[in-house]
Amino acid sequence: MFGARKTLSNLEQLVMGVLWERKEATAEEIRQTLAERHFMKESTARTILRRLEEKGYVTHTTEGLRVYG
Repeated sequence: MFGARKTLSNLEQLVMGVLWERKEATAEEIRQTLAERHFMKESTARTILRRLEEKGYVTHTTEGLRVYG
């Protein structure tokens, strides 16, 4: 199918849920938001965000911190 995006894992869906609510967030903000539902290190959050960016779901800007949205 033309233009079809790859499916998201459960963890990727959780991260996207945070971004849909907040519009943008840093990896640490995402980690803190999901801390009660799913423990993860900040490096894990960054990895998930990088994968989401590779899949075309998010982009980032760098202004001291990487902000995804």
